[in-house]
Amino acid sequence: MKFKSTQSSIQVLVNNFNLKNYDFVISESRNFLKRYPKEIIFYNLLGISFQRIGKYSESKDVFVKGLKYSPKDTSLRNNLAQTHTNLFEYERAEQIFNELIKTNPNYASAYLNLGNQKRDLNQLSEAIKLYEMANKLMPNNHIILYAIALTHRALGNFDNAVKYGKQIIKLNPNFTKADLLISRCITYDENNWHYKNLIERTKDRKLTEDKDIDLCYSLSKANEDFKNISRSYEFLKIGNSLRKKRSNYNINDDINLIKDIKKIFENINLENISSSQNKKLIFVLGMPRSGTSLVEQIISSHSTVFGGGELPYMNALVNKNFINNKKIQFEELVKLLKNEEKINFIANEYLNYTKHLNKDNKFFLDKSLLNFMWVGFIKILFPNSKIIHCSRDPKNNCLSIYKNAFGDGLGFAHDEEDLVKFYKAYKDLMNFWKSKKIDNLITVNYEDLINDNVSETKKLIKHCELSWEEDCLKFYKNKNPIKTISAGQARKPIYKTSLNVFEKYKNLLKIIDKSF
Repeated sequence: MKFKSTQSSIQVLVNNFNLKNYDFVISESRNFLKRYPKEIIFYNLLGISFQRIGKYSESKDVFVKGLKYSPKDTSLRNNLAQTHTNLFEYERAEQIFNELIKTNPNYASAYLNLGNQKRDLNQLSEAIKLYEMANKLMPNNHIILYAIALTHRALGNFDNAVKYGKQIIKLNPNFTKADLLISRCITYDENNWHYKNLIERTKDRKLTEDKDIDLCYSLSKANEDFKNISRSYEFLKIGNSLRKKRSNYNINDDINLIKDIKKIFENINLENISSSQNKKLIFVLGMPRSGTSLVEQIISSHSTVFGGGELPYMNALVNKNFINNKKIQFEELVKLLKNEEKINFIANEYLNYTKHLNKDNKFFLDKSLLNFMWVGFIKILFPNSKIIHCSRDPKNNCLSIYKNAFGDGLGFAHDEEDLVKFYKAYKDLMNFWKSKKIDNLITVNYEDLINDNVSETKKLIKHCELSWEEDCLKFYKNKNPIKTISAGQARKPIYKTSLNVFEKYKNLLKIIDKSF
């Protein structure tokens, strides 16, 4: 650093970045760059802060500008490539990562980040190879080991996932994501090594910090496994309250968004929309934990279907084109409905994003859960697609959501009242879509699928206009990557233990019980 006088200021910025005060970091980094336009640290702090708040185009501009002053800087190039990934510009991202690896073969971050991109694109074997290279260059790094563990779990290699998770705990017991991963790979008894480890690490803790959240969910899962339901609920309640406390989620934002969606489409005819667009697309949608992973496994067991998993593309496109601060831009949407060229442009954007996944040009399946909000948009963009709505008993569905640790994108999941309100809003919206008589939309009930798997599976295959294949009944043998919470369940033959699980929690989750 050429200027010692700003060292303390840089530390202040770093501290605020670690505290997630990104707006402050953005403002102050900009001020510093006016005075010190060649200092790379400010470009990195500014660009990554933009990334963290989802402003990827702004982030890209920052790194490009920094590279004008220092074109060979490794950190800037790595961060620029990562931004291209965030913008779904995969080819450009891979090009930069490969250039970095060629010029800096010992730069572990390039292997790690390219591996992450490969994992996002379901190229998991390639991802593991890249992670292993990163691990050789930077052994005993818990972030790299965690990436390897996650990928093994997605492939169904649960023993390997646990092995790496165990290594992480030994290296960094405060990296509690490893505990949550392990809990999703094993069935506990009271003598299980991980359960004993959890008890030992939490013996004298009050469980009030962010790093305790995953420990709570893990302990809840363990206690449920050996049928100590009341104890399971205790940990579950603590974990959810901590998660809710750290979020800025407001249920009214989602409620109002759903109301706006209904208002917009109220007078729009969604029946029998014609289009020259004839791509083979299947959208599986519904609430989390409603059976979407099972349905994807069943349909993607067909030889002509590629299961893409949970994808961010439709949500990203809707938000980019029509939503600002969780408010739908009515005028823009009205323009879209009258502009076939614009419709085709957005549709082609989606297809361009997904082409990296479906290289064999099979029927392509997208099971992004909250796409239930965008059924109307999907119908307009891809009128010839097949849409499958997964529905589940509301009490069991809400319980399954409440007892699982989701990312920050599902703020409603961590509070009983919010969860009930969101579920009712979702149900109301789905009833609205049904009233629009969308010809390519069907509903599959989770309980029916479990109780009469053969008949319901045949209905699904028929709806998708696919020829019948017996492999669809052997979905548990499907090697398709599963990166969701359901990775374990969806690789098992049909079982009925999840049908009435709410009864065990009936006296504990009283708000859910009284609401349905």
